[in-house]
Parts: sequence; structure tokens; C-alpha cells
Amino acid sequence: MIKYIVLILAVAGGYYYVSRHCNLANAERLISEHKGASWAPRARYTVALFYDQREDYPKAQEAFTRLLSEYPTCQYVPSVLIHVDEVAQENQDWAAAKAALARYVEEFPEGKDIELARKRLEMLRYHHGP
Repeated sequence: MIKYIVLILAVAGGYYYVSRHCNLANAERLISEHKGASWAPRARYTVALFYDQREDYPKAQEAFTRLLSEYPTCQYVPSVLIHVDEVAQENQDWAAAKAALARYVEEFPEGKDIELARKRLEMLRYHHGP
């Protein structure tokens, strides 16, 4: 049991360190050079999550949006759309938040976050217009 706790703490500590100290610009450049690689969508998603964790919402929004444009059908799209809504709201980019949620509702009507997306979209429309 102690081994598992130590392992979990080590992984969490490693994730925290990398998320705070990793040069994400170099990672983005590497991903851009290898857009067709099977690992590229996952790497782009991870970079966007790191920006989000750093609370660098403009860069997070840019990275999530780039993932959507480069890999519009990848497995991360549903999750990315929810993240775009969150970071766009932090950036007060209401149009981007609404567009992400509307796309989620349209493309993933059976998605695990469909109720969340519908409620957020309704709130945005109510507070920030159609």
C-alpha cells in the first residue's frame, strides 16, 4: 500500500513540476513539426492542459483552439470543447464560449457533458445575448 502512495505522490509531483517549469513553446514547436504523428493530438491536448493549469487562459484558449482546427475529429474534441468554454469565459470571450458549447451540443448530443454544455450555453445566451 505504501508503494502505491509513494508512486501516486511521485507522479503528482512530477506533473506539478513539469506543468510549472516546462518550456511549452519548445513542445509546441516540436508538435507543429510532427503534426501527422500519432502522438501529436495527445501532445497538443497536454500542452493546452498545462497552460490551463498555469492559469494562462489566453494561451490555453489558443492551444485548445489550435487542436480543434488541426485535429477536428480526434478523440479529445468533446473534452476540448468544454475546456474552450471554460478558458474563453475566463478571457471574457463570450462568442468563443458559446460557439464551443453549441458545437458540443450539436455534435455530441449523447456526450457525458451534454447537460453541463446545455446549461452553460443557456446561461451564456441569457447573460450575453444570442
